[in-house]
Amino acid sequence: MRKNQKTYDILFVIPHYGAKDGFIWKAIEYRFHSPGVLSMAAFLRQNNFNVLVFDCNLEQIQEKDFVNEFKKRYSNYNFRFIGVSTATQTANQAYRISFELKKILPYTKIVFGGPHPTALPNDVLENSAANFVVMGEGENPILDILNNKSNDEIKGLAYKNGDEIIVNQASERLSLNDDFPLPAYDLVPMHLCKPLIASYKKLPATIMLTARGCPGNCTFCSRTMGHQLREMSPKRIIKELEVLYYEYGFRQIIFYDDTFISNRERISEFCDLLIESEMKISWTCSSRVDRVYPDLLQKMKNAGCHQIMYGVESFNDDVLKNINKRTNRQDILFAISETRKVGIEVRAALMLGNKGDTEEILKENLKCLKKTKPDLLQLTITTPLPGSKIFQEASQANKILTYNWDDYEGDVQIMEHENLDYKTLRKYYRKTYMSFYLRPSFIFKTLFSINSLQALKTIMLGAVAISQMFFVSIFKSFKR
Repeated sequence: MRKNQKTYDILFVIPHYGAKDGFIWKAIEYRFHSPGVLSMAAFLRQNNFNVLVFDCNLEQIQEKDFVNEFKKRYSNYNFRFIGVSTATQTANQAYRISFELKKILPYTKIVFGGPHPTALPNDVLENSAANFVVMGEGENPILDILNNKSNDEIKGLAYKNGDEIIVNQASERLSLNDDFPLPAYDLVPMHLCKPLIASYKKLPATIMLTARGCPGNCTFCSRTMGHQLREMSPKRIIKELEVLYYEYGFRQIIFYDDTFISNRERISEFCDLLIESEMKISWTCSSRVDRVYPDLLQKMKNAGCHQIMYGVESFNDDVLKNINKRTNRQDILFAISETRKVGIEVRAALMLGNKGDTEEILKENLKCLKKTKPDLLQLTITTPLPGSKIFQEASQANKILTYNWDDYEGDVQIMEHENLDYKTLRKYYRKTYMSFYLRPSFIFKTLFSINSLQALKTIMLGAVAISQMFFVSIFKSFKR
């Protein structure tokens, strides 16, 4: 160790994510901190470990600049461990970065975590410079690693023993009680958070998680945090909001829970506390269409909620059964109608290429969108993410078309479909977006809603995104 070197127990590294050309998010790229990493950092600091975070995504440090930037910042640092957090879309980049890190710090152990390593620990250990993989929630396994616990005794850990890969049993789920530490927001430049267009009314904006796990069993979900739903209390949510509002100046919160309205009483109490507070926050959330209560919607509106994203997926009941969504068309119609009735915007999320989809069903989905008139549409081609049931089934049936993780963004066909080829999926991906956003009624409504320079900028960015997606999508279809 060099003289005057600063020693830290662990440095968390988050790779940069940039959408590919032709993906609608390319022109409207957004970025936030990693709630999971900052939660782990806070947990480890609470246990007297020294932690740093190098968030390349939040700071927009691309892979080509990673090594130079890392050396510039950390040439005088010594780390016992480096933790690399990655989703599937950034897995290949994370693998490459890990080898660069080993060149720079050959004696530092590298730990991988996140959705992709949780689902495919063997893939990580075989294709990266990782010494360990943490699966699921990382707090307890990372704590055990830092405490030098024996590898075979650490739950939620995968590692190599010679040429053999050992995958230990899963770790216990954490309880998000009121003593659970606030995320270590001070470790990253929070002012760089940039929200998705049309997802906010105020700036600055950021995201927040209030629960872990999902009791659903949808076939397309990887369920990194498990089936058991664990929620923060309303008081704990308010406590964290106060930090984001008063210490960091955020005025818009995007709640990132898979299904925010999972517990009616909890959200009702939260709304009461928020209304009673002096914080003037606008917020959005996501929910299932079968968790809609008109009286609660009105209270949410009064508390500052201006948009809800519903996981519609499809308007066809048979398709919804195929993906085990446990909702139906009537639930969808009710959710959209009641939400719009109280003045909350609806962002509808649909998937093309679900099991059982046909060209007629895709046409019907488009008709239903025009009839129900959600305010915004978010569309993806069904993607079998590692850890999901459809990934497992498609892999076993040899129906995965590519294992290039860079393609797992939601705009490319990843698995064979029984009724639809790539050309048809791309056609309806493009057609559905264009038909929805280029309706005269939508255009006039949008133009009349412009009341600020920020609103005008948002609309222009949206127009650019749709145009780029249209032209690149046509090129991709011909190229394919």
